[in-house]
Amino acid sequence: MSASQGLWAVVPVKLFARTKRRLAPHLASHERAALARAMLADVLSALAGTHSLAGIMVITGDAAAAAMAHAAGAFVLADAGDAGTAAAVTLAAAHLAAAGRDGMLVIPADVPLITPADIGMIVAAHRAAPSVTLVPASVDGGTNALACSPPGAVPICFGDDSLRRHREAARACGIEPQILLLEHLGHDIDRPDDLATFLLRPSPTQSYAYLTTSGIAERLRRAHRDRHDETRAMSS
Repeated sequence: MSASQGLWAVVPVKLFARTKRRLAPHLASHERAALARAMLADVLSALAGTHSLAGIMVITGDAAAAAMAHAAGAFVLADAGDAGTAAAVTLAAAHLAAAGRDGMLVIPADVPLITPADIGMIVAAHRAAPSVTLVPASVDGGTNALACSPPGAVPICFGDDSLRRHREAARACGIEPQILLLEHLGHDIDRPDDLATFLLRPSPTQSYAYLTTSGIAERLRRAHRDRHDETRAMSS
């Protein structure tokens, strides 16, 4: 870690073997792990493709994720406790603050459609400290990006209804948060509906490539057609 000025991207990554359990009705454990790896690759590619960041940090307890981060030129912070996203980001914020970094931009590891342009827009819009910038998830009230300066400007509130809680936490600290609506960054893959929506639009991502070449996409489409046909038959 060397650059102090600007925002450091922080990507919290859970253990691949335990991630994306909400997709379990449709994906086997090894498929969920492979999809998580592909999504992380897409996120790291977008972060590495922008010049607007001071640096990139991945916080994880997963050896494979750490290796991917190192290969992408990111700094790796060990998450030995694997206590969840909020705890991991809080640890990363403390590490950055202790190192004298200006601020952090938290990006989830499950937003494969993110682009360097999205990151650039957040950095350009982010105000001087103390400041908070939030990008909402498109459907569930979550937070798909959190920029804050300094790194520990607000308590970390990832989890259910996190956008509202981040907004309230910022205001409690005397900061009026800025809200940015970014289409690509608004789409994460956490639930079966997210997966179905992602597959509706082909994209040049490793995540889409994995889902199609593995046969998962066609399997899910076939299951959807079967359910549709069954519903029509029952209603006729």
